[in-house]
Amino acid sequence: MTNGDTLVDQAPLAINEQKKQLEALRRAVPVTRMVDYGVPLGDALNIHARSASDSAPAWDVLCEQIAQRHLEGANEADIQRHAVTAQQAWRAASALLQCAQLAFNRDGPRKLELYERAHAAFARGARDVSHAEELTVSTPRGKLHGWVVRPTHCVPQAAVLVLGGLSGWGSVYFDMAQALAARGLLAVLGEGPGQGLTRMRSGLHLDTESLPLFKALLDVAAIECGNRVGVWGNSFGGLFAAHVAANDPRVKAVCINGAPFALTVPSFRTAREQMQAVFGVDEDALAEKLTALAMSTARHRIDGAMLVVEGGRDPMVPLGEQRAFLELGRPDRSHVLSWEDGEHTIYNHAAARNALVADWFSDWLLA
Repeated sequence: MTNGDTLVDQAPLAINEQKKQLEALRRAVPVTRMVDYGVPLGDALNIHARSASDSAPAWDVLCEQIAQRHLEGANEADIQRHAVTAQQAWRAASALLQCAQLAFNRDGPRKLELYERAHAAFARGARDVSHAEELTVSTPRGKLHGWVVRPTHCVPQAAVLVLGGLSGWGSVYFDMAQALAARGLLAVLGEGPGQGLTRMRSGLHLDTESLPLFKALLDVAAIECGNRVGVWGNSFGGLFAAHVAANDPRVKAVCINGAPFALTVPSFRTAREQMQAVFGVDEDALAEKLTALAMSTARHRIDGAMLVVEGGRDPMVPLGEQRAFLELGRPDRSHVLSWEDGEHTIYNHAAARNALVADWFSDWLLA
């Protein structure tokens, strides 16, 4: 009888916990972020509307269900030899599966399965896009993963390494890569230590010893384009980009978009758990890892051009905080691009953000 009562008492707790998780995901993955990642607007609105219901399925299941529709559409378009339509459907499915894996902050079989399927769907669509190809880089610590996106109208004379942060990586930045490629720049969508398949497939987490491995991704760009290379870091990846720029003289331009300068253990549980996954540590060891990653004017200097992108409605990085990065660089080469209503990494002005940042890289790398 007691066991039965315990189970009954626990049922509402489980339901409440699921509702809290869905509410947290709706905040962390707004419609604007989903669209920025490549999810069709109608699907993003549908997911947010359905996830608000008391009878909503789990976030990952909901995203997966809609992704399956696009996968079926992609296969049908392939049969009909409608290559453009198929490629659009593969991209949509991949983006939805990317959003599905965001339901899990820590690594596990389900997160890896969703990420691998997102990777495979994007790869399938990329077969019909001759300027996009999968990237694997071998290092002494393990393989790094990512994508290379090339211009279709010219041979690239410069390149940009694009980095994600704690939870979004690789193919979700395809629109940024396309903006760069349209301006004649080669784009490398890198998954560094602690990120994407580099972490989940290769088992490579971030620490002070693995941080220099981001250079191996920069090497891919430099091999084709010499020393005309830049780095574009998004969210926590902006900090990684700053480290790369401070430690590699090949970097002529760096964009820091939505990165914290002062490193503290975040109050948001989602961000805290994602950081633990990046570093591969428990919460007790997290503060020490962050301290080791901190930048300072005494130890770091960025000689290349620097662009800080900030938003006035960013809940993760208050407006003005990123300007501390400017103290690491040269005033005559430092710039700020600000949106008063900008969300985290400017999800809500993605097209304008991509255009203006790509123009800035073009000006500094191709001039």
